Amino acid sequence: MNSENLNTILAQYIHDFAELSLSQTSGEGSLWQAIDTFGAEWDIEASDFPAMFARAMQGAADQLDTPAVQPVAGLKLLMMRDSEVELVRECFRWLYNDEDDDLKKRRGRAEMFADQITGRFRRCFPRMNKYTMTPAHAVYFLNLWMPEENFFYIPAEAKAWADFMEYPAEFGNGASLDLAAYYAMCEDLVTALADYPDLIAQHKERLRTHLGGINDRLHLLAYGILHAAYQRGYYPKGFSRNATAKERAKAVKEKQTRAELCLQIAEKEQELQELQAAPVALPDLTGCRIVHKMFGAGTVLPSEGQFMVIDFNGTQKKFSYTASLSSGYLTAEDDSVMQQMQDYQNYGKACDALQKELKILKDELVKRYCQGFATKLDNKFQCVNR
Repeated sequence: MNSENLNTILAQYIHDFAELSLSQTSGEGSLWQAIDTFGAEWDIEASDFPAMFARAMQGAADQLDTPAVQPVAGLKLLMMRDSEVELVRECFRWLYNDEDDDLKKRRGRAEMFADQITGRFRRCFPRMNKYTMTPAHAVYFLNLWMPEENFFYIPAEAKAWADFMEYPAEFGNGASLDLAAYYAMCEDLVTALADYPDLIAQHKERLRTHLGGINDRLHLLAYGILHAAYQRGYYPKGFSRNATAKERAKAVKEKQTRAELCLQIAEKEQELQELQAAPVALPDLTGCRIVHKMFGAGTVLPSEGQFMVIDFNGTQKKFSYTASLSSGYLTAEDDSVMQQMQDYQNYGKACDALQKELKILKDELVKRYCQGFATKLDNKFQCVNR
C-alpha cells in the first residue's frame, strides 16, 4: 500500500469524521443505522418471515436498492408469493451458516445464494431484470449479519481505492467476484490503521454510541474510509470519476427522484383507472321537488345535459347540476336525492383532483428529464471546446 497516498486520504477522513458519524441519511451514518436495524430485527425463525425481513432490511434497502438494481425489493416481491417464503428463508439460513467457515466457502455461499434467488425470481417474474441478485449483494447481507467477519463491498469504491493505493487488482461483481483479493486489500488497511490510535479510539466510541459497542475488528472503519474516499471525492482527478462527489451525489439523488415520480404517476394512474371503472352517474331528478332560496319550490323537468330545468309555478329556470346544489341555492325536499347529488359531486371532485395531481407529477418529470438532457448537452459542448 502506498503510505503517502494513504496519509492523504486519512487526513481528509479524520477531518470529516464527526460529520460522517452523525449523518443518518447518507454516508457512514446510514450504514451504522442499517447494521443496527438488522441486528435488532433479524430472526431467521420468525413466524411472519416476510414482515420480519422488511423491518430488518429498512436501512439495507436505502444502501442497496437503486432505480436500476433492487435486490431487497426483489426479495420482498418474491415473498409476496406464499410458496416462495420458505425457500428464501432456507437460502438465508444456508448463507448465514458459519460452521467450519473460511473465506472461500463464504464466497461460494454468496454465489449460490445469488444464483438461487435470481433463478427463482426469473421463473416467477421473467421480465423484471432489475431485481437480479449478485454475489456482491449476498456479501452485503453477510456483512449485516457478521460485520466483524466481513468487509462491505461496493465495486466502484473498491476499484477506486485499489487504483489509488496501487493494487493491481480487479475484484469483479458477479461470478467473477474475487472476494479473497478484496478482503486482503482491506486487511492491509486494517493493519495500517494501527498507526492511527486516535482515529481508532474515535471509531470505537462511535460504535459504542451507535451499535452497542460491538467489536468489529476495525472492519467497519476500513470500509467507512473506502466509502468516504469515493463518495466525498478524496481522490485526485484520474483516480475516481471525473465528476466531483457533490455532482455524483446530485446525479444519484436526481435519478432516485425521477424513479419516485414515475412510481407516483403509476400509482395515481392506477387510482384514477379504478375510480373511472366504477363511475357515479348523474342522477335523474325528473319529477323531484326542489326549493330555491329566491324562487321557492319547483318541480324538476327532463334535464338538458349538465343542466336541470325547474318549473316554478309556470316559470322555467335552468341551473347547473353541480354549481347550484353545491352553492346551497338549491335543496331537494328528499334527503336521498341530496345524497345522490353529493355522491356525484364527490366523484367528480375526486377525478378532477387525481387528474390535477397527475398533470403536476408529469410536468415535474418532464422538467427533470429536460434539465438532465440540457446538462448532458452542456457537458458535451464543454468537452468539445477543451
